[in-house]
Amino acid sequence: MKRAIPAGLCGMAATLTGVGIGRFAYVAILPLLVQQAWFSRTEAGWLGAANLTGYFLGIGIAAWLARSMAAGRMVQLAMLLCALSFFSCAWRGGGIAWFLGWRTVAGACGAILMVQAPVLILPRTPVERRGRVSGLIFSGVGLGIVAAATVVPALLHEGLTATWMTLGAICLLLTAITWDYWGKAPEAPQPAFALNWRLPAPVTLLLIAYALNAVGYLPHTLFWADYITRELHRPLAQAGFFWACFGAGAACGPYLTGVVADRIGLSSTLFIAFVLKAAGVALPLVADGGAALLLSSVLVGFFSPGIVGAASSYALEIGGAGEHRRNWTAMNCGFSLAQAGAAAIMVSVMSTRQSYALLFVASSAALALSALCIAAIALLRERVKCQPGIPSKAEYETGPLWPSR
Repeated sequence: MKRAIPAGLCGMAATLTGVGIGRFAYVAILPLLVQQAWFSRTEAGWLGAANLTGYFLGIGIAAWLARSMAAGRMVQLAMLLCALSFFSCAWRGGGIAWFLGWRTVAGACGAILMVQAPVLILPRTPVERRGRVSGLIFSGVGLGIVAAATVVPALLHEGLTATWMTLGAICLLLTAITWDYWGKAPEAPQPAFALNWRLPAPVTLLLIAYALNAVGYLPHTLFWADYITRELHRPLAQAGFFWACFGAGAACGPYLTGVVADRIGLSSTLFIAFVLKAAGVALPLVADGGAALLLSSVLVGFFSPGIVGAASSYALEIGGAGEHRRNWTAMNCGFSLAQAGAAAIMVSVMSTRQSYALLFVASSAALALSALCIAAIALLRERVKCQPGIPSKAEYETGPLWPSR
């Protein structure tokens, strides 16, 4: 009898496909696109921005598809299209428009997978295990980075066509392995999402913190390899090594962050994560030696997907299971809008500048503001608990405690 794959591992496969490979593999590919004369540096930057624009569009597409399509079927389709996007990019003759289209498709699929996979799994996970399971789901992001950092340099002499095809094959394999689970996955216990920005104050603050997080991680996830090779004049092999370190941090970050969250609480975990991530982003401003690059890679890598898992669980905690899809989708909408807008601005800025210092300053400041938002949520919750007529502890911890404004 065929043994069922655990839900957490299926969620990991979804995020690995849609974001770990579908989004972050491009960071390792970007320098090669320029070096092998597929595209200019500016064109390659716009291809990265196209993926982020697709992520924003994917939020709306998911909301529209939810009216007529089961969430599990949506996950299947998104994983399949993500694999197809890599196979399509193996054809160089399509030109910039062809690549822009398929990188946008990959971004949209990544958004669908990041939204739909967790809401099919987390609400049915016991509270005491939710941090760990959430971490397992989002560790797929880091594992995808590690896979790309391994595959891309290994296929360097085979050419970019073989690289695109291999990454597509990995996505297709993950799609096939988890196909049955998503086809039978029960619907989340809430109605189909409809765009609604009338969110409770704590959820709104969490949305702002999560959107600023998108600005905070962009220098590393868009330009880290280019910064190391072009500005620091280090060889491509070193850029690949530091990107692999980023991926190693991202692979273990979500689960370990989840373990910490189960022990000290999601609010404290998120605050610490934002502070340490801000320090990691700012580190290249004061040091660019090997040790500093290693620490920056690991810190930012560790907390990039780690914050995602903790934020999703925190949205479930303060908003309740009945509103999780709405709140989590709204948060991803804010994240993707900030990500796409900031990426476009950063690409434009870097087309006329030689130094990435301005980007590191802006992004570390954004992450510091995220930490302040998390602190404000904690103050709001304490204030509400101190008021008379407050629900029981069980009701408080499962939410929602605040009505929509």
